[in-house]
Amino acid sequence: MHILAAARALPFHSIGGMQSIAWDLLTEFVELGHRVTVMTTHIAHRGEPFVEQGVHVVPIAAPAERYSRAWWDGSRAYAVAHAHVGFDAVFSVSVAGAGLASLKGSALPVPFVCQLHGSSWAEAVTKWKSGRPTEWLKSVKNLMWLPKDAAIYRRFDALILVGDVLERDFARIPTRWLVGRTATTVIRNGIDTRHFKFDAGARLSGRAALGWAETDRVAVFAARLHSQKGGAEAIRALAVLRATDERWKLLIIGGGPEEASLKALSNQLGCDKALNFTGALPRERLAALLSVGDVFVFPSLRQEGLPMNVLEALATGLPCVCADTLSAVFGPGLAIAYAPPRDSVNFAAAIAKSHPGAPPAASRLPPGYSLRECAAAYLALFARLDGSRSQPE
Repeated sequence: MHILAAARALPFHSIGGMQSIAWDLLTEFVELGHRVTVMTTHIAHRGEPFVEQGVHVVPIAAPAERYSRAWWDGSRAYAVAHAHVGFDAVFSVSVAGAGLASLKGSALPVPFVCQLHGSSWAEAVTKWKSGRPTEWLKSVKNLMWLPKDAAIYRRFDALILVGDVLERDFARIPTRWLVGRTATTVIRNGIDTRHFKFDAGARLSGRAALGWAETDRVAVFAARLHSQKGGAEAIRALAVLRATDERWKLLIIGGGPEEASLKALSNQLGCDKALNFTGALPRERLAALLSVGDVFVFPSLRQEGLPMNVLEALATGLPCVCADTLSAVFGPGLAIAYAPPRDSVNFAAAIAKSHPGAPPAASRLPPGYSLRECAAAYLALFARLDGSRSQPE
């Protein structure tokens, strides 16, 4: 099977959950014996097509990481020019492949599938709940996307929802109206458990590099440093923990616009010496850094789809403490404790209670969340849709 994919951003552009999910899936398709060509926006210093981990990457001359007229026109022009190659499926990461819709059934008589990580409506609701006037104003843009979403969703043969919470969101009004008759199916994001696993050597060397002892209690937060991701709430919980046990440390992995304000907060709370910021890092370093920790914390303030950072931490063997709103995202059966993110005392208590008392070893992630199973489910859907299209009406 030859899959033509479209993605606004990949790990070559920046570090982020959607980029990582897309790339992991594309490389796994290759591992399973399929050919993959992915169109994406401009990549700095890599203007020509190239092959990475078996995936054929085609940068389109369009502004990086943005949807633009140049992207819609350029991606469609590439697909038309290369249709003779014989693509077997079109895979759109979010709505990046919407510009190819006019080719469906003509130049590209193949299944069109769109992977969704959220919705404009859910984004707007998250901003309304933030309590921040600037976020309320930004929600207007999300609302303006609703009619566009409705037009785009209905152009696909199937919408893949990456988590159970999205299934519930898309079953409710108004999102249900946007989908129309397009089929939806849930395929949970998968983790490459060959990479994300506990590494005892990385734990020792990582703690030594940070100046932390094996007896220290280390919480890890890994996410883009944005106000809605809960970095400030993690630091406030650390301050509460250290009031009674100074062995507690916090490792913050990631970069973003809130980094300076988070450093100022840690200084204000008097716990800056017990906290380390890594800044933005290549994703391949994440597994080793997770092994440094004892507990993973994610006090997110937003409505999440299926956060990869939590699943990666579980695969590395860390118990997790998340915002109570995420209990509906993950459901029962995972090693996750929940607490109100803005209640620093209760969130800190949940962290202390979750400390395992010994270094992690085995994965805490159930087999159903593996990348291999996730990729196989996508391929089965492509094949099923292709078969149904060939059936006489």
